Amino acid sequence: MREIGFSEIKSVALDILKDVAHFCDTHGIRYVLAYGTMLGAVRHKGFIPWDDDIDIMMPRDDYNRFIKTYNEHNSRYQVFSIENDDTYTYTMAKVFDQETVMIDNTLWRNFDKAGVFIDIFPIDGLPDETQAQQKIFRHQQFLNLLFHGSSMKFTFSNRYVDSKGSFAKLKGYVRTFLKFGAISLMHFLPTTSLIKKINQDAQQYPFSDAKYISVLVDCASGNKREVYEKTLFDNRSLYPFEDTEFWGLTDSDFYLSHLYNNYMEAPPEDRQVPHHNYRVYWKQ
Repeated sequence: MREIGFSEIKSVALDILKDVAHFCDTHGIRYVLAYGTMLGAVRHKGFIPWDDDIDIMMPRDDYNRFIKTYNEHNSRYQVFSIENDDTYTYTMAKVFDQETVMIDNTLWRNFDKAGVFIDIFPIDGLPDETQAQQKIFRHQQFLNLLFHGSSMKFTFSNRYVDSKGSFAKLKGYVRTFLKFGAISLMHFLPTTSLIKKINQDAQQYPFSDAKYISVLVDCASGNKREVYEKTLFDNRSLYPFEDTEFWGLTDSDFYLSHLYNNYMEAPPEDRQVPHHNYRVYWKQ
């Protein structure tokens, strides 16, 4: 199989996003660009130059409807999640290009239908009280620790390699140390059961009834930054991203400032590197 290069991965991932966005618009499914993809849209009008990642997020009801209906629409691009495949190895859904193959070097068990992908994060509700919110975050963080310990290989953590923070390298070493400890203690745990539990417990408070919302299936210590009033998601605007426009939050400044503080400031040149650890290939 021929390996797919960095710029080609971007092109394939963008084609997936275009198809997903068209499907969502046609079927009344709400989505917005998320994380580094939203940052790339605002700061670069496309991909962050050193990254090939595409993230979008959907309210949980839209997310569930997308998972149930999308695969009938296109045989090349297929969505997988724990809701439609018991062998799935990630906590959030991904849409994979089935003409490609991905080898994820961070996992003991590679998902056999994986290829070039985009991530889809469900947005769930939170209780009104801050103390109750923090209890949910701690619970989800603990489940994520168990999940990562059960599923990951002994590889250096790349989470902070493109961070602009002063202590990014030190944080990478600390995270790697903690990761190795978690793997040593928890590698025997049932990964699939943990993914199901993470998604089940994330849905205690329905998005439609909540005043506050967050992404709860990929919880880390910084998730307290991801508490938003649901009204933020009432208004979407189209943003240019490469050669197309996609939906993002109208108040992108609030969203990005909440996540990244001074988001228009890029990291130093020596940290402008991808943070993923996988290889992808064309099947033919």
